[in-house]
This record gives sequence, C-alpha cells and structure tokens, in this order.
Amino acid sequence: MDCWSESEKVQARLGYIPGEISFFDDMSGTEFLKFITDYRKIGTQNRKKELLERFELDPKGKIKKMSKGMKQKLGIVAAFMHDPDILILDEPTSGLDPLMQNRFVSLVAEEKERGKTILMSSHIFEEVERTCDRIGIIQKGRMIAVDSAAALHERHTRSYIVTLDNEDAAKAFAADFDGICSGKKVTVTTKQSLEEIFMSYYGGEKNDQHSTI
Repeated sequence: MDCWSESEKVQARLGYIPGEISFFDDMSGTEFLKFITDYRKIGTQNRKKELLERFELDPKGKIKKMSKGMKQKLGIVAAFMHDPDILILDEPTSGLDPLMQNRFVSLVAEEKERGKTILMSSHIFEEVERTCDRIGIIQKGRMIAVDSAAALHERHTRSYIVTLDNEDAAKAFAADFDGICSGKKVTVTTKQSLEEIFMSYYGGEKNDQHSTI
C-alpha cells in the first residue's frame, strides 16, 4: 500500500512503536490516546482499557511530566489498542522495568498466537529469543543473516574433545557435561547463546554501534 494515498488503510492495519517516540507534550496521556483514536477512526471498540490495566498506566497526567517508562507504556498502548494485523516495534521495551518487560513479552507471544505479523528490533537477546520465530542480524545497514532461532543455534555449535586420566574419570566427566565417552576421551557439544552468535557475525565490540537484531 502507498503510505500517502492509502494512509487510512495503513493506519487501520498497522501498529508502530518508534525507537524515539514523539508526543504532544502539552497533552495528557488521555488526550493523546483520544487523538490517536480519532485519527485512526477506530471508535470505542478498542483495547485501550485492557492495555492500560495490563501495564498499570494512569494516562491522566501531562505527558511532559511522565517518566521514560510511562511514555513507553503510552506508546505501547497507542500501537496495540486498535488490534492491528501488523506490528512494527523498534526497541519496544526501552525504559520499562523487568516486570513490565515480561508483560510486554507475554503480550507479543499472545499476539503471535492470534496470527499477527510482528517485526521487532531489539538489543535485548533474551527478549529476542523469547519472542521471535525468525531472527535477522543487521550490520552496517545490511542484513547479514536471517533464519529461525533454532537453525541459528544449530549452525553455531561447538564440539570439544577432552582427554581424561582414566576411563572412570572420563565417564564421570561425560555424565556431568552430557558428553559422549570413548575410552579416556569425552566429546562435549555446546550451543552458543544468541549473544555469542551475534558477536561472531560482526567480529567484536568495536562494531557494536553498527549492528542490531
């Protein structure tokens, strides 16, 4: 769809959380959500009340006096309240405390189950692993890898062969580390974490500012 000529159709189907949310600071949160409701022409049949309760947000105060976390919650409510088919989420849990991060992850999981299409950018690896079916790694503006989380882990396994002093020690070591014992030698296979996989693609901390998931 053309975002200019078909903006109403796009707005009706799309929910968006930008990395840097711009609000009308002189509005209250309540006024802002009413503005968004009127702008999208979604009427009263929306999920606003449910989402406000879920994220424990009282939107009555002025936005300019809200904390970063409260503003982020307001952005989440605005993005999800019209029950869109497609969600584009850029660092959606920025500023949220761990409890609210967990509630957001649960919300995303529920929306996935309902068949929503969700594109999320995040540097929180645990969040990515808990929510994403497919993972893309971007370096310097280019997509350098895209695959399922399981396939990425499968491709990035490491095997180690450890030689022990005797067979009994080898058997004990194999039992402790889920290894395969052959005489005095034990083969142990480990899967890299998503963070380790990510680091292996772009080669170190010096390039961290250019990469994202």
